[in-house]
Amino acid sequence: MNTSLFRIGASLIAGKGVFALKDIPVGATICFLSGKEVSLQVVGELEVEGSVKAGDTLQIGDETYIQLDEIYRCINHSCDPNAGIRGKNELFALKPISKGQEITYDYSTTMWEDKEQIRTLYNEELWEIPCGCGAKNCRKTIGEFYELPKKIQEKYVLLKAVPDYIAKKMMVAA
Repeated sequence: MNTSLFRIGASLIAGKGVFALKDIPVGATICFLSGKEVSLQVVGELEVEGSVKAGDTLQIGDETYIQLDEIYRCINHSCDPNAGIRGKNELFALKPISKGQEITYDYSTTMWEDKEQIRTLYNEELWEIPCGCGAKNCRKTIGEFYELPKKIQEKYVLLKAVPDYIAKKMMVAA
């Protein structure tokens, strides 16, 4: 785990956050989000027992997640992020990030759960939470990628700031 570019600190967005230890240029790899790979079913079971909460996992496939190591769980969401995820789990700079600046990504760019599957397996609706990121363009809700306005989806696809599994879904939908 290479954490030489960032540290955990108090965040104005929510609790703890991750902050740049030096300037990070556009396009630079910040880190690879890591942890234990688990299935959708395991995520559901862990959430029910309370050992995992929303934001502790990163969706990397239709039914595959990474139960994130603690440092990566501290990276906060923003509706105007300075980082994005590409490939399977690579966090990279979308904008220049200055030393001391909080590193954020848009959680909605990583989620594409099937509504019917969630209802069938867990008898509940899709995960969605209120957003309090404070960005000028805050959407007020964090949810699934396909629920984002088309213009925002297109922006992230153009920036190549969506995981591979979502990029494939977007090609099929086109």
